Amino acid sequence: MFLMMARIRNMEDPIPNVHGGIYEDGPYKVEIVEISDVSSSSNCLSKDRAPDDNEILAPKPLLVALPKDEGEYPVVQFHHGFTLQNKFYSQLITHIASFGYIVVAPQMYTIAGSDATSEIKDAVEILNWMPTGLIAAMPEALSKHRPNFKKVALIGHSRGGKVVFGLALGVRKSMHQYSAIIGLDPVDGMSIESQTKPPILKFSEGALNLAVPTLIIGTGLGPMKRNFFFPPCAPDGVSHAAFYYESAPPAFHFVASKHGHMDFLNDDCDGARGALSYCVCKNGPARTPMRRFSGGLVVAFLQAAFDQKTASLEAALAHPELAPIPLDIPECKGTVIDAFKRQMLAPALTQ
Repeated sequence: MFLMMARIRNMEDPIPNVHGGIYEDGPYKVEIVEISDVSSSSNCLSKDRAPDDNEILAPKPLLVALPKDEGEYPVVQFHHGFTLQNKFYSQLITHIASFGYIVVAPQMYTIAGSDATSEIKDAVEILNWMPTGLIAAMPEALSKHRPNFKKVALIGHSRGGKVVFGLALGVRKSMHQYSAIIGLDPVDGMSIESQTKPPILKFSEGALNLAVPTLIIGTGLGPMKRNFFFPPCAPDGVSHAAFYYESAPPAFHFVASKHGHMDFLNDDCDGARGALSYCVCKNGPARTPMRRFSGGLVVAFLQAAFDQKTASLEAALAHPELAPIPLDIPECKGTVIDAFKRQMLAPALTQ
């Protein structure tokens, strides 16, 4: 069992600089761009010909957060949770982008069933489309930005976590590189006996051997029912602890003990789906501290994965009591950060 850290910080207190400022906004001003023109073509999976005009259009509607300053930036593909909307994560992806990343958050569907196979296929299509289509689809004022597709990370929340792990495991093949995988309270069904298709978890330690570093951020309240009417949003056995158990090193596991499954979302989520995000899951006291923590930790992990800059990640592991929320003691696979550094020097996996 994890041990609870005794000290709890107040978000009004200054955060010591030991973390490199990751829990505060980064140095870049951020632009949010909506790309709603969608292609009817699915031919971007082909390597054998140049894209036609239709393929410049995005495979799915996109919300893109990127620094306003012209430059070259790594790319983060971010997948929303079940029945949620990409715009519900605009504050989280803005935090990540403010440290010098282009974050691409597709809207995967309006209504979806339990089978995520087609969603994984669509995630691969977006990954394959971005090198030729992303900048072409952006407004003219941002057309000189340079996404670095040698540094790509995949992030997913809830069912979106299952989707990015499915992509990484080759449920559908991608033809481009990715360098890191991040699951935000990932979920693979209702229980061990009731995984949704395609099943990702194998219930065997190290079975998710992706050959790239993995970060899992879980919630302490996710496995708890909010009330009699709704099941847990992140049930025991098929959520963050299981994903970490099956992740091969280097892998990292942080658990926000007092926060819930929807606390990654914006403070205000509109519409019926936004209202439901407050009703169906057991929630923590406030979303802002959880977003600052998870966004900052994602940044620390990406800095280590992309650039071997491990100071902020080391500090997060060594000083969880200084995070803006209460945490269980973090776990990592790989005995020392030096081993993590060595693995970061290996070439990124290409599916």
